[in-house]
Amino acid sequence: MPDKSILTREALLNGEIERLVDNNQNNIERMSNNERATLVEQTLSALEDSELWVFGYGSLIWNPALNYEEQRRCSIQGFEKKFCFWTTLSRGTVECPGLMMGLVEGGCCNGVAFRIDARNAASELDVLFRREMSYYIYKPTWIEAQCVETKKPFKILTFVVDKENHRFVDNLSIEDTVRTIATAHGPLGRNCDYLFQLSEKMHELGFEEPELEDLVCRVKELQAGR
Repeated sequence: MPDKSILTREALLNGEIERLVDNNQNNIERMSNNERATLVEQTLSALEDSELWVFGYGSLIWNPALNYEEQRRCSIQGFEKKFCFWTTLSRGTVECPGLMMGLVEGGCCNGVAFRIDARNAASELDVLFRREMSYYIYKPTWIEAQCVETKKPFKILTFVVDKENHRFVDNLSIEDTVRTIATAHGPLGRNCDYLFQLSEKMHELGFEEPELEDLVCRVKELQAGR
């Protein structure tokens, strides 16, 4: 398994992750500090009087790198998670791109909601956007989530893949998806470990994820030469 401490809050804030990425890939446009600050302000404005909740459906689940007050199991409707964009930045390289997960329209998605104290909303959004928005693949989106335990709906911020981004892919066969995830690796670790960790955490949370489990089995079979 990869070193889970690589993508830390400190590494995001002190530029370590940025430098690590630049050493491996430097031709993808990056969001400037001013653009990120403006985006934080716009997001806070849209929040209005609601609490700030952030929806994690991928690595945020096991490594949020955020200072949060509470977390809840939750689900959303109208979006589903898929390995749907290329990465040469984290779990892949220019020579061997990896595949990363994002939300696309359709179906539903299980995950974890993190509640951020209103007093820390600006600073935590800055950390979050350094992590998720630096390379324009996502669009921050307000949606409605439902808590698994209480069944109550609440407003939550998540990240939906920008289908206009050149890294988005929606026509990859299951065979190519499996081969990519099984073989790609980058500065933040192996592509397959992202999948394995996500599967493990979803199981720990009590979510049934048959499509995810099928992908895990296919990747492990390919890696074992079967």
